[in-house]
Amino acid sequence: MEAPADLSAFWDQRSAKSFTHPLDADRFAQVVRREARILDYGCGAGRLCAELIARGFPNVTGIDFSPEMIRTAREQNPDVDFIVNDGRTLPFADASFDVVLLFAVLTCIPDDPSQRDLVRESKRILSPGGLLLISDYPLQSDARNLARYADFAHEPGGYGTFRLPDGVLLRHRRRECFDELLADFKVGHSTELDVLTMNGNPARILQFWATTADRPE
Repeated sequence: MEAPADLSAFWDQRSAKSFTHPLDADRFAQVVRREARILDYGCGAGRLCAELIARGFPNVTGIDFSPEMIRTAREQNPDVDFIVNDGRTLPFADASFDVVLLFAVLTCIPDDPSQRDLVRESKRILSPGGLLLISDYPLQSDARNLARYADFAHEPGGYGTFRLPDGVLLRHRRRECFDELLADFKVGHSTELDVLTMNGNPARILQFWATTADRPE
């Protein structure tokens, strides 16, 4: 996986931001064992890790390529294993985890090959029947986003790609693109939700509950 060189510094400066993609805790508790090994990839300051610990899931690992995010996460959650990673490979053996969370991660990876690599790596480190839970942004329909999709359609990634004022390149994807990324998984549940972005703008998100195809019956 190719980690954009500018993203670590970008996210270092946003360790105090609020991130609002919700975890469906009731569904999670129904489908995930309490002793499950859980990885939150792109964990940021550890919000989801802390929530999972509080809800009785003790085996949680958080990984992020922002040293400042990880520093904040460790300060706030000293009992959780947090790892700084370069974002290019996942430093875990095959079948190391039962659950991998990717919350607002794919939007930070604008190119198709790197997104496919991340999903492929997630599958590699999942145990048979493991759960990949994705929460991310599809193409939006509001005027603000439509304008910036048009302004930055020439960027790598094409339509749906845009730059923030800081210059960082992000991307929203067509719903069909998520289906393509999850072609090697069985999607058991998906939903659409309204949230606020880290800058307080309303947005629509998609969440996918996908299991590896070799899930035991």
